[in-house]
Amino acid sequence: MINILKKWCDRTWLYVVYFLGIVMGCALIWNWSSWELSQKLICILAIFVPMHIFEENSFPGGFYFMNNLGFHSKEPMVYPQNQCTNMVTNLGAEIVLILVTLSVSKVEVSAVALVVFFGLGETINHTRSGILMYRRYHEKGKKTIYGPGLITSWCMMIPLSVSGVKWLTMHSFTVMQILGGIGMFAGIAIFLILLPFAISVRFKSKRFAFDDKGYFDKYEK
Repeated sequence: MINILKKWCDRTWLYVVYFLGIVMGCALIWNWSSWELSQKLICILAIFVPMHIFEENSFPGGFYFMNNLGFHSKEPMVYPQNQCTNMVTNLGAEIVLILVTLSVSKVEVSAVALVVFFGLGETINHTRSGILMYRRYHEKGKKTIYGPGLITSWCMMIPLSVSGVKWLTMHSFTVMQILGGIGMFAGIAIFLILLPFAISVRFKSKRFAFDDKGYFDKYEK
């Protein structure tokens, strides 16, 4: 069972996430004429997230190494982000976005607010991490602040966040509805990121350690 979990957390879950992204893309096309813009926005985010995950983990990959260095980890291939927490965070977030897409009529404003804050949060985090990595490697030839996930953040999520802001300006809403979106974003951050990270820091399991640094391999040699 442990070996099965290891295999699942290594690569298998990634294919599931990518498949879910394709499914949501098909759903968007199928329902384009009947869905409201709010539902389209949250669905598009559920499509963009797997693309974002692909950049972080498959090509060029290595976001986890950068992220762990940002948390001042002494073993950045081991904790706080490891293969298991990586799966929980990303697959969990995708499932949340799919559920919100399916129930958007009940939380329309909050869903759009989630789109806005999700994109802003991802972009701020990746830009900050990219700057830190530039400082770390500029003497080794790194010339940009690029890190895995930065392109999809700036080129996909920020435009989507702007679309969400425009939607909000054209509709009436209450503070509580906006707080609902912030709450969903905070819930993802706390229960799918920070809590798994805290457990990982406690155990520092090398069973789920990453085995390559992806984009950053060339700077670590």
